Amino acid sequence: MISKHWEEAIAPLVALSYEGDIIGVNHAFAEMLGYSTDELTQQHIEKVMDNGAKFVFNSILYPKLRMEKKIQEIYLTLQHKNREPIYVIFNAQVIEPEHIIHCFVVPMSQRMEYVKEIRAINKVLKETAEEKTRLHEELVIVNRELKFYAERDFLTKLYNRRIFMKKAEQTYEKFQQSNRLFSFCILDVDFFKQVNDQYGHHMGDEVLMGLAEEMRNYFDSSCTLARFGGEEFIILLPDKNEKEAYEIADQFRERVKLQSWHGVSVTISLGVNMVSYPSEVSDIIVGADRALYKAKANGRDQVML
Repeated sequence: MISKHWEEAIAPLVALSYEGDIIGVNHAFAEMLGYSTDELTQQHIEKVMDNGAKFVFNSILYPKLRMEKKIQEIYLTLQHKNREPIYVIFNAQVIEPEHIIHCFVVPMSQRMEYVKEIRAINKVLKETAEEKTRLHEELVIVNRELKFYAERDFLTKLYNRRIFMKKAEQTYEKFQQSNRLFSFCILDVDFFKQVNDQYGHHMGDEVLMGLAEEMRNYFDSSCTLARFGGEEFIILLPDKNEKEAYEIADQFRERVKLQSWHGVSVTISLGVNMVSYPSEVSDIIVGADRALYKAKANGRDQVML
């Protein structure tokens, strides 16, 4: 009646008749209680129960089994052959139509080990999930920073030349589609070499960073600001003709003259050029650059078209 696989199962198993007689036990059940399988077979289940367990089994478990055909996770105290108590979790199910009760018994010590293992596993899973979330957040931040510095000049945090040209080409496409004007303004720090020679390159960097911050504060968010190289900066002024761009540039020039970075003041020269057919972006920038050199040749600290 009891299969070989059932006998060799690692979990303690016992089969009972409706009267509570032991039809069969597996080796794990017998070993848990200190008996051989032959010593328990044909005995009543009360043989391995103390008085409290007998009361619980007869008054609660047995009636519940007959009515509901199964019970799950009932705490019970069995009795070892040497009379020591064995605390277990008792599960049972009635097998019809044979009217056999199959019981699955989990020792509490083993159950606690399971619980500890599950808690340990859950803790590791939680820590792993938290670490994964933390690493993901760090990766997002790192990727954001990488993207930022791939697009920006490291010193001034303005756009670099590559990104500026990309945005300029996009603006030029809008001009071709809808004839929306725009202008370029190139500016250069006057006598910047003297600043480096007199105060050192560190102070020169401070001036460039201060100038970049002043640009961010002055030009509105529609403008594209970039460091074009060295002490040269470029601004894309959308929807601005030459006159409007000139006035904006000249006001900025005057504003810069009022600033001082660690006691160092500078002036700037600016060149302005507006988009026109059949010019390309590079042609417009060259025109602004020529205007800048004209401003320098004409005495600096001025704006030229």
